[in-house]
Amino acid sequence: MNGPALSAKGRDVAIAWFTAVGDEGHVYAAFSSDAGDTFGPPIRIDDVGAVGRVDVELLADGAAVVTWIEFADQRSTFRLRRAERSGARSASVAVSAIASGRSSGYPRLARRGNELIFAWTDAGDRPQVRTAVARLDPD
Repeated sequence: MNGPALSAKGRDVAIAWFTAVGDEGHVYAAFSSDAGDTFGPPIRIDDVGAVGRVDVELLADGAAVVTWIEFADQRSTFRLRRAERSGARSASVAVSAIASGRSSGYPRLARRGNELIFAWTDAGDRPQVRTAVARLDPD
């Protein structure tokens, strides 16, 4: 299943999802400030084309970090990008190279205080779970 991801705090909600038309996949995110009754316009998250497998975490300042698997130049990358309610986006950042097939599983993202924690499956000769941590600027 390549379903959506949701993060909520109080009445603030961020949602990320994958959609594909033909062979072209993209990742989008949107924000709600009324507990999901309505959402703002979709914000495109991927750079070129996506395999999907999204996750999202709201940040203390109301922005969100979205992760996904990008497929470009015959390579797959586990990536992240910060999205603002205004529609502004940061540059995307590669977390790791990753297999695009099902063997790579579904990368996950969690926020703990001022840290983002990433987990994904390295589907090489000896499959194993990999992790990484990124520190956020203090609020």
